[in-house]
Amino acid sequence: MSEPMIEGERILNGPEKAAVLLLMMGKPPAARLLKHFDPPDLRAVARAAAGLGAIAPTTIDRLVEEFATDFSAGANLLGDVGQARNLLAEALPPNEVDEALDSALGEGKELDVWQALARTPENAIIAFLVAERPATATYLLSKIDPPLAARIVSALSRERRNAALCGLVAPYEVTPVAAQLVEAALRGMLANAKAPSGGSEGRSRIAGIINNLDPDEAEDVMRAIARVRPKDAAVLKTMLFGFNDLPKLSERARALLFDRASIDIVVMALRGTDTEFRNAVLASMPSRGRRLVEGELASGASAPAREIAKARKAIADIVLGMASRNEIELVGPPVDDAA
Repeated sequence: MSEPMIEGERILNGPEKAAVLLLMMGKPPAARLLKHFDPPDLRAVARAAAGLGAIAPTTIDRLVEEFATDFSAGANLLGDVGQARNLLAEALPPNEVDEALDSALGEGKELDVWQALARTPENAIIAFLVAERPATATYLLSKIDPPLAARIVSALSRERRNAALCGLVAPYEVTPVAAQLVEAALRGMLANAKAPSGGSEGRSRIAGIINNLDPDEAEDVMRAIARVRPKDAAVLKTMLFGFNDLPKLSERARALLFDRASIDIVVMALRGTDTEFRNAVLASMPSRGRRLVEGELASGASAPAREIAKARKAIADIVLGMASRNEIELVGPPVDDAA
């Protein structure tokens, strides 16, 4: 692989040729080969794979012939950071994959910062936010998944939690310089252990976070938002859903829910509810399934409160998942989307 190969005016060097062949092989065969690479060679191939771009079939043909293999030219091949990560995933532990890509691509990549943050112990993130301004917390929460964000804000003080989430409803535009400063501080924290716009996108993110909070915390946050952004709070109410909202769903939505939720989860979630609530919820369940659920509930068997709460959360998550895929509509009247 010492001689360069010309693709128009482009030259593929040795590491790039190796990256093309490995990407063509797929993950299992490539992983077996990568395990035998020395660290410098591994970084060189990762760098080449991440910056490879589109490779034309004619180039693949010439490369195949050069190595006298049985590969077919096939369709265009695309090499990017995601492909490089997939290429290394089966050959190295997750932390070594990140280290190899960091070395190959250099510091300052937003993707690496936020993916590393998602694997950071939550107490380290919480400690970082406690020492930072609420605006920094708002920016960080806008970048991470809602379940993780909910766990983090639950550990913050009431005042700091509400300030961070109120800012997330309609966040200020973050300049590139400010973003770089925040991410530089995050890299410092990680070494030791364009933000979403306002409107519907910001509301969707904060609704996802609030839906993952405990009911009391969610109610407190909503009161805080209502004081400073009453119209946004009204919109958010139409995007929130908890287990106690089940009777407000349409009959069709509940029927779809019971297609996806197991009988065991439904039984566990309904333990401790009153007859009126059960009848309203089960009205949309097929008669055979309803008899099974009612029979189990009539037995009077008890269950730990933690298991009941877990089942109710699972039911709510199924509903929210269907709503996010536009399979159903959540409760709540239409509200003007103007801020």
